[in-house]
Amino acid sequence: MNRLPGLDLLRAIAIVWVMLFHALRIGTPSREFSIYGWMGVDLFFVLSGFLIGNQLFKSISQRHELNIREFYISRAFRILPAYLVVMSIYFLVPLTQEGRGLQPLWQFLTFSVNLFIDSKYSNTFSHVWSLCVEEHFYVVFPIIAMLFMNRGGAAKVIILSLVIIAFGMYLRSDIWLNELGSGPFVRLYIEKIYYPTYTRLDGLLAGVLLATLKVFRPQLWGATMKHANKILFVGFSGLALAVWIFQNRFGLLGTVIGFPILSFSLAFIVAGASSSKSILGMYSVPGASVIATLAYSLYLTHKSVFHIVRSTIGTQLSSNGYQEFFVYSMAVFLVAIVLYVTVERPFLKLKVQFLAWNSARFQRTSGIST
Repeated sequence: MNRLPGLDLLRAIAIVWVMLFHALRIGTPSREFSIYGWMGVDLFFVLSGFLIGNQLFKSISQRHELNIREFYISRAFRILPAYLVVMSIYFLVPLTQEGRGLQPLWQFLTFSVNLFIDSKYSNTFSHVWSLCVEEHFYVVFPIIAMLFMNRGGAAKVIILSLVIIAFGMYLRSDIWLNELGSGPFVRLYIEKIYYPTYTRLDGLLAGVLLATLKVFRPQLWGATMKHANKILFVGFSGLALAVWIFQNRFGLLGTVIGFPILSFSLAFIVAGASSSKSILGMYSVPGASVIATLAYSLYLTHKSVFHIVRSTIGTQLSSNGYQEFFVYSMAVFLVAIVLYVTVERPFLKLKVQFLAWNSARFQRTSGIST
């Protein structure tokens, strides 16, 4: 698959932004930038919705079918090996646990941590909440896409996506107004609004809407991409508005309209960056592709590595926050490289081999020749 330099750059920005957010306690090069690093997760959501939607819609458009089983196998090879390795280390090696405790093992195995977490007692490895959201999306979306494409096409996908986004706005407002007053506000906000899948689908669906436009309205997409830099301008303007709204991150305004504004703004940025005619997609930024390739391993391990650095040599580094941040960054990238080389990459290669074997086996058993 050809890599798009603009999307690699966005993926690299997203993971670095998230890591900067989690490194705030030791000092980062720009606190004003880092405090909004949680938005990097929303950028990942939009990218995932766009790329997965594009992949599935292309299959439906070109072959009028979708091999859901093959999609699930592909996602399993991509997600599970590195995740299970890191999860096992968390449970077996207490030194790696950066928080107060771990949720039950079954919640990690079923990707339901984001639905049941009690962060008062167990917030270790809690950042996998966003992976849980994506896993739920991977399971349900192919089925919905196939059903709807067989019954009326892109218009129904667009309508359903907008209805779900609108319902999410209503749900978040209802929870904010009625369910956050009986305990620590921020903790309840995180558990009831920020983590659950049913309140955090804006970004994924914004990406899906982009993919719908690209695959099923190619002429409109092509005409729009002629103005890729203008699209980027709209996206960054919307992002600035979202940042302004989220100055009070846990306020009602951001809770209700902030997430869709952020998601659609990021969708404009993703659309613009996907074009080779835009300033983000025109050239490959040195290092961006490498960081993008390591993004998943970085995502899984960075909080644990940060904790280990602080626990072992933090006292020697604490007098210089930037020095500590540098050591932390080097350690995070080293661990991510090891995880990628020893686990991620081998299983990605195995995925290609397995899918090729499975396809050949299917053709033999069904009597299809190529």
